Amino acid sequence: MAIAAKTGQTVRITIKKHVRREASRKTLERLFMQDKAVYRPIEVRSANFKPLPKRRGGQIWTKLPNKVHPNLVQGAAATIKATPQSIKDLASVEDYVQVSVA
Repeated sequence: MAIAAKTGQTVRITIKKHVRREASRKTLERLFMQDKAVYRPIEVRSANFKPLPKRRGGQIWTKLPNKVHPNLVQGAAATIKATPQSIKDLASVEDYVQVSVA
């Protein structure tokens, strides 16, 4: 099944089954992070963590915040603008997602 979206259109991505492959999960994370509703809460949480440089054994060490990933469960949805690359990415994970033109 080919993706019916064209470049520049707004598409809605919905996860229809559990994502097992790690590569597909990373692709979906990258696509979902284009949606403001998904990345804004993660960005707000990450802003609470400030880098804390401290001396340790004569060296400056900086504690960095842990990376927070979006929750990719069945039924999760995101709305993104279609680009040529995102259409290729959606085609690679079409077994796991349902794509509709919004």
